[in-house]
Amino acid sequence: MQTDAENGDQRSLPGSFSSGAVIGTLGGLIGLGGAEFRLPLLIGVFRFAALEAVILNKAMSLVVVATALPFRAGTVPFGVIADNWPILLNLLIGSLAGAWFGAGWATRLRSETLYKVIAIMLVLIATVLVFGHDVTAEEAMLSGAP
Repeated sequence: MQTDAENGDQRSLPGSFSSGAVIGTLGGLIGLGGAEFRLPLLIGVFRFAALEAVILNKAMSLVVVATALPFRAGTVPFGVIADNWPILLNLLIGSLAGAWFGAGWATRLRSETLYKVIAIMLVLIATVLVFGHDVTAEEAMLSGAP
């Protein structure tokens, strides 16, 4: 059996570590887990198929968030979190339901369609990140139903 290096595979340990460090830094700076940065690398650089990349990305996000939680827990007082429990509970339930249905749809989509959906979603995320963060803005770019 040939190793990844013998096959010319681009999945190297130093490359993955370096990518992870950059993704973690970027994700940490904007308060996200880095999934939006990690997914293009998993597909483009490390050559994972779309569905494999999505599943691996979701698993890594779980580990990143679970690891970061104890370190960030002291940043916001528990009282502030507890005061907003209805919002947090609704976000959690909505996220879990969305992840459940999204995973089901992703497994049934053709690979080409999944690549297109991922590309569209990443462009939308990039647009919101670029145009949705005005330092002088007094209200959020997206509010209400969006």
